[in-house]
Amino acid sequence: MKKRMELNKETASRLWGQQFGKRQKAIDFSGREIAKAAYNDRNSAYGWNVDHILPQSKGGKTADYNLICCHILTNDEKADKFPCFKANEKTFEIQRRQNHYEIAARDAEENEESDETVNFFDAAQGLKCWKQCKIHKGKAFAGYVKIRVETAKGTDIKSDSLFERYGMFLSELFGTESIFVENTCAGYLNSYFMYGSTQTCIFTVIVGNIPTKRDTQNFLDDCVVLNTYNDYFIRKHDFKCIQIVCGMECYNSCYEMSLKCKKDILDKEVQFSSLNTSDALVIDELVRMNTDAEKELKGILPQNGFYPYNSMFTKLKENLAKRI
Repeated sequence: MKKRMELNKETASRLWGQQFGKRQKAIDFSGREIAKAAYNDRNSAYGWNVDHILPQSKGGKTADYNLICCHILTNDEKADKFPCFKANEKTFEIQRRQNHYEIAARDAEENEESDETVNFFDAAQGLKCWKQCKIHKGKAFAGYVKIRVETAKGTDIKSDSLFERYGMFLSELFGTESIFVENTCAGYLNSYFMYGSTQTCIFTVIVGNIPTKRDTQNFLDDCVVLNTYNDYFIRKHDFKCIQIVCGMECYNSCYEMSLKCKKDILDKEVQFSSLNTSDALVIDELVRMNTDAEKELKGILPQNGFYPYNSMFTKLKENLAKRI
């Protein structure tokens, strides 16, 4: 059974203001009417509360970007269902949007996508599209993730398929196909003085434009999700070590970013050997100063340009542990 989230009235009121402004009555995403004064009131026809968009049981975080004000009945009907659920006799789907999740009405979403399609054989639509292509002014930021993945000794035959699966997992998690791989073979001497080898890959994920602090937080949250899966991958499969580096590059414009970011990020060398192996996830200064990590890492000094950030989603970690 879903555990209800308890928020104080002040926090709930703030979230209402973010979603509905100064309105005293509003319509939730399912079409039900709610009233600001009826927070948590099950005896009112307009009673409402706050729910997670991506359920906590699926790794959803209690953060503003993952919370939504809705009618109490809507909340009850949604429960922990994922990705599809019915509320107020309508079908909805929780969908990934770059680095966060949104609730979309299935039919409405299909119509919306159809409306957004530009017919370039229609001069009016084509020129309207051209006029809407506005130049972004100000700094532009590109996110990247560098991941060193090492397999255990004796898994050379399986390594290629294992790395391929890991790359597919990264593509789904970060919502991008801009994933590049460098494959190396590391030799070592074991305790019996026999020469052995481990297969190692360096994955580079280019996330692209990250325009706001909220987008940066979502980007970091995805890295935390990946970090939460580390123990499962190592204990359940043939991975030996996984190290994650989360960072951003800054440019003077989106145009400069589109010209340079791919080469800059691919050429960027991370000395994984200089990082503490106990720090499975580290972040750079730009990520730190634009996310909740700034407060969490107060007083912590960087090591070789990166801050240790071994954060995990507790509920997800517990659910993964049950499957080992």
